[in-house]
Amino acid sequence: MSQAPSEIRNQLQSLRIPKEQRPASAARYGRPRRRRGLRWLLLLVVLGGLGASGYHWRDRLEPVIARFTAGEAIEVRTLQVEVQRNIGPRPVLTATGKIVSDHKVQVATKVSGQIVGLYFEQGDNVKKGQVLARLEDVNPKAMRDQAAARLERAKANLTYQKFNFERMNGLFNQDTAPRIEYAEAKRALLDAEGAVAMEQAALDYAQKQLSDCEVVAPIAGVILERNVEVGDFVAAEGGRGANANAQFALIADMTKLRVEVDVSELDINRIHKDMPCKITPEAYKNREFGGRVLWIDPGANYSKATVQVKIRIEDPDPSILRVEGSAKVVFLPEHGTGDPAPGSQAAAASQGAPATQGTPTPWIPLSACIPEETGEKGIVFVISEGRAKRTIVTIGRRIGGQLEIVEGLTAGQTIVAEELNRLSDGQRIQP
Repeated sequence: MSQAPSEIRNQLQSLRIPKEQRPASAARYGRPRRRRGLRWLLLLVVLGGLGASGYHWRDRLEPVIARFTAGEAIEVRTLQVEVQRNIGPRPVLTATGKIVSDHKVQVATKVSGQIVGLYFEQGDNVKKGQVLARLEDVNPKAMRDQAAARLERAKANLTYQKFNFERMNGLFNQDTAPRIEYAEAKRALLDAEGAVAMEQAALDYAQKQLSDCEVVAPIAGVILERNVEVGDFVAAEGGRGANANAQFALIADMTKLRVEVDVSELDINRIHKDMPCKITPEAYKNREFGGRVLWIDPGANYSKATVQVKIRIEDPDPSILRVEGSAKVVFLPEHGTGDPAPGSQAAAASQGAPATQGTPTPWIPLSACIPEETGEKGIVFVISEGRAKRTIVTIGRRIGGQLEIVEGLTAGQTIVAEELNRLSDGQRIQP
């Protein structure tokens, strides 16, 4: 039994196939390491190809990736990009001030009495001489009639004294009347003439008192304030208490308007009289008015370190401009093109500007862009397929709150108008 294992081994060896008699395919199975190397090389080639394809098509893949990474849709305000031509010259300075009328008049009563009629409302346009209110006129009418009656009596007495003087003058010339009677007749005539003149003045005064029961507009303009109601008692003297409402209304002449702004003392040397300006009311930011510097205060405000400047508004529109409203004033250079004077330092600095005057370029509000520190580039979010795409743009000129986009945007694109810090690239948005 101990020889059984050796016999088994001999039998197994006899079953082995010699190497030279093995099939040719068996040689391949003898090189497993080389086969694994080829597999790794093939895997690296495939991965490299995928990486190159992903880089090449990265612009199309980004929205797909963002679709799975962005959160919930954010509601934003959007606007459509538009191009503008001749947007205007480069500003020298920008300031904000108050719209003021050259002529602003308080309408007051000239007589005391109770208001029985009002014919105007706040905001009405009125003409000079237009009746605004009517006061009770019973007593003034009675005083007028009384004065008219006294005048008629004085005229009758004058007629009698004229006849008496002519009679006495004839008798005196015939030496049939004493001198004292002639002098008395002449004195009575002069006294009657004076009485007629006095009663005529009294009648004129009473008539004026009656006319003043109608309160009229002293100038043409717009009613800014109305301080009385029907039934109020007003006093001509003005003052406190019951007389405080003697001021009926406040009228402003809308044909002569100006803007008063406070300019820093550091910038006042850049402004001069008759300097052209562009005025934009805050209530209507899509409207612009021309203007010129009217007056520069020779003094300054020490506490605020400012100097007041008044700008005349040319061709004001009363339906747009509001007295006591605010407006933005852009001080412009003298040159009509808006470019600096040739040969000046400003002209040298402006060389290489991204856009020339007159070339249509996109303009967007400052709130729709995040400028970089240098101010030459900025970030906007373009709306595409319901998502905000982060886009780098090149910034040109800045006029007021508007930015010129030299590169990166085209007309017709829709962008996010404000609150860009809430967005991320690929963020789903809800206009």
